[in-house]
Amino acid sequence: MKLVRFSTNGQPPRLGVLRDDRVADLAASLAATLARRGVGRAQEIADALVPQSTRQFLEGGAATREAVASITDWVTVPRSAARLHAPIADPGKFICIGLNYRDHAEEANQPIPKEPPIFPKWNNTILDPGEPILRPRGCTQLDWEVELGVVIGRTARFVPRDRALDHVWGYTIINDVSARDFQFITSQWGAGKIADTFAPVGPWIADRDEVPDPHVLDLKLWVNGTQMQSGNTRTFIFDVRYIVSYLSNLITLAPGDLIATGTPPGVGFARKPPVFLQPGDVCRLEITGLGTLENPVKDA
Repeated sequence: MKLVRFSTNGQPPRLGVLRDDRVADLAASLAATLARRGVGRAQEIADALVPQSTRQFLEGGAATREAVASITDWVTVPRSAARLHAPIADPGKFICIGLNYRDHAEEANQPIPKEPPIFPKWNNTILDPGEPILRPRGCTQLDWEVELGVVIGRTARFVPRDRALDHVWGYTIINDVSARDFQFITSQWGAGKIADTFAPVGPWIADRDEVPDPHVLDLKLWVNGTQMQSGNTRTFIFDVRYIVSYLSNLITLAPGDLIATGTPPGVGFARKPPVFLQPGDVCRLEITGLGTLENPVKDA
């Protein structure tokens, strides 16, 4: 399943799935299926079983999975007629891992970490595909970071590594946008990571059937058509199993939590000379099986 949030004709976003070249409305499809079976209040029941919040959808667990699996009457629109939004806009927690590729740590002149460095982002950073990344006032060192996003599907607490992927629902693309001149003012990175629009996400969340192994994925990023980053999740320092297990020993992970797993080499501040994003630039990101995420840049 490729889970999306989509809208048509300026309406509020709805939860859907990609079906070839069309987008299926999950709640409408379930309502149509229930109505065909003679169920009364079909739309009300469908809205309860398939809410429009991605986090609430994932919190539905087995009931939601069974409801979606029962759909036989699909209500769809052409993909060309649908606007795709960030596939999750309301994670309960948005956790980021730093320095998780050995060659990125080396280009940043940082020691290889003994445990995953952790920092937060908040939901204000999440940005739809196609919408502009806003360079904050006073920032002159705006940078890019293509990252694999992990979406939690089951509550995880004290989870061993060999069972960690059982708690993952799926994967998406995240651009961990960073204001380097703010980030490195102190030893804490937060100031350079938390600005509005600093986490474009999308275009969909692919479940584990779509991405059975998250450790064989190519990550690529282009700025204005010039490739800046190229990596593969094979070179993680801390793989997804380790990250989920490690975090679950610190905090309870819940359905709908979002984890950014770090970036491969090729970021702007480490280039010689450094290269930074300017208004009018366009970032394009790709990860195997997860589509393409593109956003322009403009001044706030």
